[in-house]
Amino acid sequence: MMARNFRAVVTHRLAELYSKLLPIPCFLCGDFSPDDVLCSACADELPWLDTCCQQCAIPLNETGICGQCLQQPPPQQSTVALFRYEAPVNHCIAAFKFHQQLAFTQLFARLLADKIHQRHQPLPEILIPVPLHPSRLRERGYNQSAQLAAALSRRLGVATDKHGLIRQRNTSPQSGLSGKQRKRNLKQAFAVAKALPYKHVALVDDVYTTGHTVAEASRCLQQNGIETVEVWTIARAIRHY
Repeated sequence: MMARNFRAVVTHRLAELYSKLLPIPCFLCGDFSPDDVLCSACADELPWLDTCCQQCAIPLNETGICGQCLQQPPPQQSTVALFRYEAPVNHCIAAFKFHQQLAFTQLFARLLADKIHQRHQPLPEILIPVPLHPSRLRERGYNQSAQLAAALSRRLGVATDKHGLIRQRNTSPQSGLSGKQRKRNLKQAFAVAKALPYKHVALVDDVYTTGHTVAEASRCLQQNGIETVEVWTIARAIRHY
């Protein structure tokens, strides 16, 4: 177990170094991409999310609040997402999340920071990445949400707190579970490790699927004095609606 965890950390560090020092071909088409992990043509073809619900980011015909959020408002006050979670961006996120493709960090951070700036709204006091359980973190070698939050922090000038919110239960992976199973799986999964002196935070995650993960994390933060929680994510899954 220790040897596997050590290999995961070493692999992660080498991937970080590789992504910073060496040019790489476009992840999707293989053409040379001097600045990003995707060439501009492939980036333009991603499933961009435009008009959507302000609270949960589900696509809408016009800006506002969707019917589900009007009937059962989620705990977060707003959600920002870049893409619909479908091909090919789902493959990009899987590579970023599970396969050390860390060059996606800067691309996703730049695009998300641009979208945040376009809102012309006050920035949060702090960015909080959705945490992994320590055993999951040791196995994987890195938390993709923490990677994204750190890159966003540098672009937005907003600090990151990656230790204030912790995952106290080693929950089963959410993929493959039904909506009710996801909700039960995450019950009391999060806790705060210290007093949080913030009133306005942004939770950073990779994918908003059913919303149970960020809802449980948001409730935990609000129970500990946070007044306003935003959710910032790369992609929004829509197949559940």
